[in-house]
This record gives sequence, structure tokens and C-alpha cells, in this order.
Amino acid sequence: MEVRILQDAELANAAGLSRYVFDVCLRNRMEFVQSIGFVEDYLKFENLTTLYRENKLTVWGVFEEAQLVGVAGLQSDGMITMLYVLPQCTRRGYGSALLETMRQYAKGVYGIQQITVNAMSAWTSTYFLRRGFGYVCKQQNMHVPFVTMRALSDEENIFKKKRVPMKVMVGAGVGCFLFSTAICVAFLISYIM
Repeated sequence: MEVRILQDAELANAAGLSRYVFDVCLRNRMEFVQSIGFVEDYLKFENLTTLYRENKLTVWGVFEEAQLVGVAGLQSDGMITMLYVLPQCTRRGYGSALLETMRQYAKGVYGIQQITVNAMSAWTSTYFLRRGFGYVCKQQNMHVPFVTMRALSDEENIFKKKRVPMKVMVGAGVGCFLFSTAICVAFLISYIM
């Protein structure tokens, strides 16, 4: 896996991937028609290029075997505006790698203490919650299709699975067995007496 800032010439691929993921995975889940139009306008190649050239947007790509499989965008004010991973490539850590890269960049380059994202609360906010983001406001406005979330840029709160060593699992099993046996023996002794 390689995560890097995309060059101007690569923005067309980034826009195409983002639009594809949006159309396949997200469009049908959005309740507000105006939100669909907003996302479509934002993801246009021309818009991304303008923001990129004005230094208002940094765009990253995550590559696997030289193929672009995910895209992320961070505005200069610390707002994450894009996080798209191909559906066939999810659950491989690409999104987490992009988030961590943006977090470090926001702290190191922009000097920003917090990064924010407008998450579609019903189905994407849990993804961000697991990665150290919290709600700016607990109540979602029913007239707004997103909930604003933020995370510290210098804190590594990303949930990472850890393998439990076999010795620990065996020890826990044996300990539970011995504890249960001791309880049963104590119960039998008190019953007999």
C-alpha cells in the first residue's frame, strides 16, 4: 500500500474514482436531492482542479500494486471533503491510512489542532467514531443531511485490531475452568455439610 499526495495530472483519475464510488455506494442512500447535486458539483474535475491549484485542497491517493484504489481530500481549513475507497477494496485499511495521513498533514503542514468532517450520520458517522472522531453537536438537524464531527490532528485514535496470543487464550480458558471448578467444589462442600 502506498499513500501519497496526488499531482495535478492525477486529479482526473481522483475525480473519476470519487464519482464512481459516490454513484455506486452513496447516491441511493442520500435522502436530500440538493445534497446529491452538491456532491456531484464538488467532485467535478474542474472544481477539484481549481481548489487544488488555489492551494485550498490537498488530494491523496492510496495505491495497491500501482492502481489507485482510494482518494481523500483535505481542505486547508482542516475539513475532510473526500474519502472514497473502491467498494471491492474496503476493509483493507485504505480509508484508515488516508485518515491518518490527513491527520498528520493537518498538524504538520497546516498547524491545525483539529480536523473535521461532515458525515452522513445514519451510516458513515460510526466509521468516523471508531477512528477517534466525536460529534460537534449530538443532535442532527433533520433539515441538514450530515452531522459535523471532529478529531484532534495530533492524536492517533485509530482503532486497530490486535491478535490475542494463543498463550493468553489458553491461560484465560484454564483460569475460567479452575475458577468454575473451585466454585462447584465449594458449593458441594457447603451442600454436604
